[in-house]
Amino acid sequence: MVSNAGSNMAMMNKQALDQAFNRAAAAHKAGNLTEAKSGFERIVKAVPQMAQARFQLARILLEANRAKDAVAHLAAARASAPKQPPVWQLSAVALGVLGDATKIEAFKIELNAAPIPPAAKAELLAKMATNRPPEFGGASKAEMDAVIAALMDRDGPRALELATKLDSTYPGTALIMNTLATAYEHSDDSASADVIYRRAIIQDPYAVAVRTNYARFLSENEQFNPASIQLNRATELQPENPKLHALLAIALCETRQGLRAEQAAKRALELDPNETAAKTALANAYSINNKPEKARALFDSLVAANEGMPQSLIYRGNHFQQAGDFAKASADYIAAVQAHPEMTGLYYQIAIGRKFTIDDPIIPIIEQRAAQQPADAPDANLSFALSKIYEDTKQYDRVFAHLRRANDAVAQDWDVAAYTKREHHIHKMADKADLPALSKNIDNDFAPIFVTGLPRSGTTLTEQILAAHTTTTGVGEALWSRTALHEVLTDRNAEKRSKADLKSMLQKAGSEYARMAQDDFPSAGRIVDKALSNHEHVGLLKAAMPKARIVILKRDPRDNLLSIYKNRFAANGLKYNTDLRALAYYYSRFLKWLDYWQDQWPDSFYTLDYDKLTADPEGETRKLLGYCGLDWQDGVLDFHKGDNNVRTLSVYQVRQPIYRSSVRGWERYKDDLAPLFDALEEFGVPLPD
Repeated sequence: MVSNAGSNMAMMNKQALDQAFNRAAAAHKAGNLTEAKSGFERIVKAVPQMAQARFQLARILLEANRAKDAVAHLAAARASAPKQPPVWQLSAVALGVLGDATKIEAFKIELNAAPIPPAAKAELLAKMATNRPPEFGGASKAEMDAVIAALMDRDGPRALELATKLDSTYPGTALIMNTLATAYEHSDDSASADVIYRRAIIQDPYAVAVRTNYARFLSENEQFNPASIQLNRATELQPENPKLHALLAIALCETRQGLRAEQAAKRALELDPNETAAKTALANAYSINNKPEKARALFDSLVAANEGMPQSLIYRGNHFQQAGDFAKASADYIAAVQAHPEMTGLYYQIAIGRKFTIDDPIIPIIEQRAAQQPADAPDANLSFALSKIYEDTKQYDRVFAHLRRANDAVAQDWDVAAYTKREHHIHKMADKADLPALSKNIDNDFAPIFVTGLPRSGTTLTEQILAAHTTTTGVGEALWSRTALHEVLTDRNAEKRSKADLKSMLQKAGSEYARMAQDDFPSAGRIVDKALSNHEHVGLLKAAMPKARIVILKRDPRDNLLSIYKNRFAANGLKYNTDLRALAYYYSRFLKWLDYWQDQWPDSFYTLDYDKLTADPEGETRKLLGYCGLDWQDGVLDFHKGDNNVRTLSVYQVRQPIYRSSVRGWERYKDDLAPLFDALEEFGVPLPD
């Protein structure tokens, strides 16, 4: 137990302090982290010198994945209780989790001078060394092998039983916890797996195997940004490991950090010229970085050499599809799925890249595959593909049955409470900050154009129009804004901070966004960013970058929500998209977001109506360019002839001239959409005539 180094109890007497500490400790032991955290925070506020409270608070913050805050509290604890080894031990763990090399080296210097026993100091420095051999915490290799064998046999319950026993017998061992997390995965308990992986990293921040496995888990759940963070740390710990650099490159490609992905792939190939995964990632990075000749040449060589199959074929198909060469993309997808019939997602990729005719030879193949699926477990990819086939071929009475099956098959729980909590947090903070006034003191000349709205509302079309201007560069659905605003969006105490602190946080966010954009697109003109979720925090982006332009797309909610329902999104993407009532509710919240930000920033945003744009392309585009400060160029309406890559579900549509065939498309499915219409009315969403 860490002793209290402070004696200032001006705000709490000794008895009250002890009672508060015991309550917080009991809450922590019972697993109530929120109550425990609040209790220790109150103690720290009353008695800042109390190292014991800061120590316990840091433990909780680490469990909550807030290493940065834990590091700060532990630094204060070391200052108050420099002779306590547990404080130094937890500090090393927290810094390892944070992965800040500069802070780690400074800590080592501080540790060398620390007044703790030499043996404890030496042990801690040894643990902080990289490239240590695996440690099983006393478990035998045979015991570990038994768990691994169960995992290899896909016997999730047996693996979980063995791993749980090992974790109980040899507690606090990172590699055993890593195995336990994997066992939870095989038992379809992803939530528990995630918790155990994070605890394993806290237990041993320097265990590369744990970080790599956790990154694999995150990638499989399409959480590529946090996966890349784990892999980046792994490459720092083992800089000469080519496979780690290759894995990092793959994750960076998924987050469209093209230049970093290219650098990581090239580093992997410097270390091992035969690393196939790195070659595939490099080709994909070239594609992302608009180097089509280099991408095509490398993809062709990989396919010809039969390297990285079928992934090389799929990536080359993606490259062709994004570039608008749908025939070649389809050929690669078909070749891949013929070799690997289980990859039914490729049929959906084929479907979104063409307009079906009744005599299309791929139709009977997809129908036959769908007919082979169990009636009670339809394949979502095939059902989505069939719904598009029947709509394209005007067999409207067959569409919705497949849409229901597809969406039911991929339905996920949407955490409305968490969504609402995030909404309230942002509103509280923005209300306190007075963003328009605060932004006047923020120095940032970066002037991106943000195009946002709901999926399928015309954001890709608008981005392509703007990107066709000779002075702009479209970057698709960039992830920079959430990364740049991470501290603001995740700090649940942000609304309690001073305006000066909030200004500093937003200044930093704007600078970080500009840095990431310029790193990935060093020769770009004005950036056009169409990340959809930006509508939730456009007011923060406007404050962080006062010269930014914000374009918000709106579309008839019946057409907009139907189009969302007709398409398959990433497994960990929208989550509200598979249920008509949830779609209606989300649309109502979207309107509330817009109202809120427009109240905060009167006349600062430009609302573009999709239906008006398709009815009068030139007139609406002239007004759009005027708002963005761009001169008129005739070529912007020829956006569909461009050679820029498109990486959204609208990949086929934006290769065509502007059309209106989807306007009032909801009328074909009036009866099927009745629950949607009722929900829109219930949630107060106004409908056009």
